[in-house]
Amino acid sequence: MSSKLSVFRIGFFLDGYTLKKVNEYYLKYHKYHARLDFRALKGWVRDYAIQLFGREGCPIEMESHYYHPFIRHYDRAETSFGDGQDRLEKQLAMAGFEVHYNDPADINKMGPNMQLVEDASLCAYYHKIDVLVLLSTQGQYSSLPPRLKKEGVPMLLLGWNFDYERRDSTVYWRTDASLRELSGYYVAMEEVAEMYPPRRAADKNLFMLPYNPQPTNSNIWRAYLQKIMASLEEPKAEYKSNGRCEKSPALARLG
Repeated sequence: MSSKLSVFRIGFFLDGYTLKKVNEYYLKYHKYHARLDFRALKGWVRDYAIQLFGREGCPIEMESHYYHPFIRHYDRAETSFGDGQDRLEKQLAMAGFEVHYNDPADINKMGPNMQLVEDASLCAYYHKIDVLVLLSTQGQYSSLPPRLKKEGVPMLLLGWNFDYERRDSTVYWRTDASLRELSGYYVAMEEVAEMYPPRRAADKNLFMLPYNPQPTNSNIWRAYLQKIMASLEEPKAEYKSNGRCEKSPALARLG
């Protein structure tokens, strides 16, 4: 079988520290008020890598890894810390990502999970992947492209550049220049996102989901019961002209 039709193996490594900042930007400060769709993002990465490296028609194998900036919640004393982590882990698992938590030694700080570099390097060394796609903006990963190049594995970097106003100051978020220069291929993801704005009426969005907040009183039946129960707190008897005492409307409905 020719190499053109051989299995094309893609390794997608997602820096959770960068993703946290990107999601926060698009959800709170950008006009989209949207969040990343992990499953759709994974599909976009697969299709882009196939086209970039000219592997259309080849069988595809893709492994996806998410490197969490925090440690696992049950390594902490605060039990409430795990609520958001559990939801995120379920979303990632449904999208086919394996989640890697940060080192417990870094419990007092949040930053890039450096285990990503070692794991990605091992994948390249044992020839488990043909190309590595890294979503990150962090210069701490600058040592990865040379290590991959040594094993003959090209790297596609997905970076983000944006700025926004927060608390009377401007926040500038940029992809590290060294990481960008060392990577063989680069995509400015903020430009891709601007080309395909998320729409609620669309059958399918690119890799962002429009934010759809639930109304504070979305359960009509629950609201109705609460109103009924409130009227029961101080029931008042109603007297007719004939002197008979009748139930209030709330009590009458409950029998």
